[in-house]
Amino acid sequence: MTDMTQNSSTQISTPSADGSSFAALKHQFLQIWQVLAALVLIYLVFFVLSEPFRSLDTLLSIFGQASILAILACGTTVVLISGGLDLSVGSIFAVVGVIVGIALAEYQLPVVVAVLIGLLAGAAMGALNGTIQVFTKVPAFIVTLGGLTAYKGIAEILASGRDLSRFPESFQMLGSGYLVPMLIMFGVALLTGLFLTKTRLGNHAFAIGGNEEVARLSGVNVRKSRIYYYMLGGVLAATAAILEVSKLNFAMPARGQSYELFAIAAVVIGGTSLFGGRGGVGKTLIGMLIMQTIIVGLSYLGVGTSVQRIAIGIIIIVAVYWDVWRRPSR
Repeated sequence: MTDMTQNSSTQISTPSADGSSFAALKHQFLQIWQVLAALVLIYLVFFVLSEPFRSLDTLLSIFGQASILAILACGTTVVLISGGLDLSVGSIFAVVGVIVGIALAEYQLPVVVAVLIGLLAGAAMGALNGTIQVFTKVPAFIVTLGGLTAYKGIAEILASGRDLSRFPESFQMLGSGYLVPMLIMFGVALLTGLFLTKTRLGNHAFAIGGNEEVARLSGVNVRKSRIYYYMLGGVLAATAAILEVSKLNFAMPARGQSYELFAIAAVVIGGTSLFGGRGGVGKTLIGMLIMQTIIVGLSYLGVGTSVQRIAIGIIIIVAVYWDVWRRPSR
């Protein structure tokens, strides 16, 4: 997959095709190959250490488990590139899952209608986060932390006493097996990457994240753009939720817990800056695969989930430290 990555920049226009542009493209190419090399190295380590890990089913399992969270992480990538932060995507995930479950199990709406309702709900919650943040100037961390708690409560209220299971077979096909979720994951990543690199609104995300004041002085409507980025994050969280509900054939408000942390971890491991202005969805997908490879590999070696979390936590800290170290202002 083509890496959808750009360097931190305060420029709005696309650089001309000169030597500096070639150097920037070369730098981006080297960055994604570094992350990909890390993935291959980690995979080979577990391949050598664990015989059961060597099966094709294990490889497909890694991709399958990464697919749903990678879709959610694509939205997180856009928000972080723009200099924002959304801690509520896991709770948006839970709300959408419950809404789609109610639409299918109780109201027996057509699958297409239920899916559209879920996507609209995700877009609305994401847009609400963005609107509150840009107009109140409350830090995104606080706004979305509040959203995390509030949306979780909404999911619990909506699901109370309901049996949200046994959905139509046509809906279950969306998340069945490994192939369909993987195709959807790659499709979402491609579209998100094209949005970031080929549209004005997407390019503005890098400019706003690189230097918000310069972007504003250059004519970018920062407030409106930020709302769109959070809205996109909500839509992709909803997409991931719909796939998981389809795969599991049930919905419950407990789903999505800590998913926002996994998404942020994958984005940071992939090389997107927590400070905004730099990143791409291609590397986010690799970052999610790195996480899932470590989790699955450690499981095959008999390592418990607590130690797995410690390992992922250490990797996140190292990735963030590397991001801070390589900033020009260090």
